Amino acid sequence: MSVQASMNMKKVEELAFRVVDSMGAAFTMALGYIGDRLGLFKAMAESGPVTSAELAEKTGLNERYVREWLRAMVANEYLDFDESAERYVMTSEQAFVLASEDSPMFVGGAFHFTTPSIWNTPKIMDAFRDGGGISYSDIGEEIPCAIERFFRPGYINFLVQDWLAAVPGLSSRLTAGVSVVDVGCGRGQSTIAIAKAFPNSTVLGLDYHAPSIERARTLAAEQGLANVEFIAAAADKIPQERKFDLICSFDCIHDMVDPLGTLKAIRAALAADGVYIWSEPNASDKAHENRNIVGRAFHSISPLHCMTVSLAYNGAGLGTVIGEAGARRLAQEAGFSSFEKLPIQNPFNQFFALGL
Repeated sequence: MSVQASMNMKKVEELAFRVVDSMGAAFTMALGYIGDRLGLFKAMAESGPVTSAELAEKTGLNERYVREWLRAMVANEYLDFDESAERYVMTSEQAFVLASEDSPMFVGGAFHFTTPSIWNTPKIMDAFRDGGGISYSDIGEEIPCAIERFFRPGYINFLVQDWLAAVPGLSSRLTAGVSVVDVGCGRGQSTIAIAKAFPNSTVLGLDYHAPSIERARTLAAEQGLANVEFIAAAADKIPQERKFDLICSFDCIHDMVDPLGTLKAIRAALAADGVYIWSEPNASDKAHENRNIVGRAFHSISPLHCMTVSLAYNGAGLGTVIGEAGARRLAQEAGFSSFEKLPIQNPFNQFFALGL
């Protein structure tokens, strides 16, 4: 019996077509990046039904390329096409996802993050051969801004209203005024969301990437916030001369060079009655349990970003997906006595509340 005769050809075909589907998705992300960065999605949202010539004129771009881009967007069901009017259409739902920066479902950050990350593939191949990785400072000048845009919809729509509110009594304490530190704050969107919502609290944002901290300071100044400050320092360098009532880290512990050291520093800086809120990707630590849209994305991001920025400094290299089980193990090693998974329904993240 030949090898081919013994195979399940249905499974062969399914896998082959899955690869073709992924190929189309990869090219579509590149076109989505073009549409986001060149303003095509926003122009569609503003203009109503258009021809390719009208959209090209509005954006100042080449009509032939715009036409082919539009056709690809229609084929991918990102946009619609009105055959009777021969015009391309962006529905209100599509605009909510593709063009509205403040929408909770905005995906421009995903387009912005994916394509520049893939540009690093040759460097990642070198790391496969030689070890090491690409530091965050060298990952690409677009990446910090892209990550800011990727996470911002969650911060402005859910952080205060849902995530912090899931801890009983926490919102009341923040309203009265407490001391907060946001570890791994990046360009400051999460820190500023907390500071704006709770003007009686003092909020410190901490991140080792100095250009991101400069951006965060500018953003805070633009919004006239007097209760927020930012420090460019490693995550395990939380000021130890004061205790914090709330410590947060959103989607960043797994990226750390020394995640355990960071958690120990967080524990040391936490007030006796304080709470540490920690978010991680909403996936299991077992890859075979993550065979879904979100799980595939997280696992595929890992070697191109989360793992490599840690291994660049010979760090732990935990990767994007540690799951609740991995978080619990780290919390126990760091010495936390309480660990609770919060009842927050979120397709992308899971949230934990820890105490001394």
